[in-house]
Amino acid sequence: MTTYNKSGVNYLWLAWSILQLPIMLFVDGLDFYPDALYKPAGSPLHFFHGVKQDYIAELNDPIVQWTPETASGHDSWMGLFVYFELAFALPVMLFTIYRLGIKRTGTSGAHELLLMIYGFEAAFTTSVAMHDVLYWDNTVYTAAQKNKLLFQMYIPWLIVPSFICLNMASRILARIKVADAALAAKKGQ
Repeated sequence: MTTYNKSGVNYLWLAWSILQLPIMLFVDGLDFYPDALYKPAGSPLHFFHGVKQDYIAELNDPIVQWTPETASGHDSWMGLFVYFELAFALPVMLFTIYRLGIKRTGTSGAHELLLMIYGFEAAFTTSVAMHDVLYWDNTVYTAAQKNKLLFQMYIPWLIVPSFICLNMASRILARIKVADAALAAKKGQ
């Protein structure tokens, strides 16, 4: 029988999942859509194209400028991260929204394992991006641009997923302790 954790912190993870969804679909994944859906003014996804272009114009972030066409240059690792985000993290976020927001069942052990892996993946890939920023050319990127990228744009994607990972790991550990105690009690009978 599956037991569900209905902790109040689940609402934070639900809010995070809802926030992630448009970013994954319409910012990070935008270049995977046909150009006609986002480039021409008036196209269905043009708003997101404008948001991305404004971000690039302000911060000149080469990581966000990555596209499959530019993959042979700097930050070619970014493609792997985007593919992983779309193939793994997006389904996990959709499932989390379904489980916590629609069904309101809480998290099962399997869901906690998925979220723990997601948290580790998101924190790890963000830390790689943050590390990359430290080595950007100082003649191209000002200290103010780098600091804004690191402390306003990237750090939430390091901190929140790290807490998700730790929270889910503690839940899984609690489940293991309960199972171990039940097994010990059964052996003691």
